[in-house]
Amino acid sequence: MVVHDKCEVLIIGGGITGLTIARELLMRGVENILIVEKEGYLGAHASGRNSGVLHAGIFYTPDSFRARFCVEGNRLMKDFCRMKGLKLNETGKVIVAKDSNELDGLYDLNKHSSDMID
Repeated sequence: MVVHDKCEVLIIGGGITGLTIARELLMRGVENILIVEKEGYLGAHASGRNSGVLHAGIFYTPDSFRARFCVEGNRLMKDFCRMKGLKLNETGKVIVAKDSNELDGLYDLNKHSSDMID
């Protein structure tokens, strides 16, 4: 175990979020960063068991921050994967109405999805 008594920035958690923050800080010139992770290796929890699915934001209220950030994050991650030559399976999503009462919702969803992607 390495023990430090000083650091400029302390990051608790060595998952995708903590490591991304550390990387960004390094790119901005911050050098004395300490990452504390309770497990024996990085990415042991949610980051390590991520499904790998890029969510489309379709189940969030249209025009909400969640929906907009989900769509934008989806686009940015795809751009990043392409830029880095990482494998990306764009298989799409199939949404099926359980009954005719859900058809109007599917039509609205299709309209809002098209608006958000354009």
